[in-house]
Amino acid sequence: MTTPKQTNRQRVATLSRRVLELEAQLAHASHFARIGLVQAGRDRTMGSAVIVQMHYLGGKEVCPPFALKDGLSPETIAALLSDLRYTYERAVEFKP
Repeated sequence: MTTPKQTNRQRVATLSRRVLELEAQLAHASHFARIGLVQAGRDRTMGSAVIVQMHYLGGKEVCPPFALKDGLSPETIAALLSDLRYTYERAVEFKP
């Protein structure tokens, strides 16, 4: 099976996406994500909005980007922090 020939621009875009995906899966990425989530709360973003954009691994878009006015609710932050904690525990679970 041969892969279709990519232009240089397409190759750079594909490799950039792969690097982004691999870096996002590193265990320490969850630490910095936690800090950012707390700062995106309603107490710090009142009068503004948080833009949410989600993609599956591989680059396919989960849903189009959308804005959450006045930032993230405490419930949303707690749920995302719980998911980050789970992901971190899974990342370091089998570390030799």
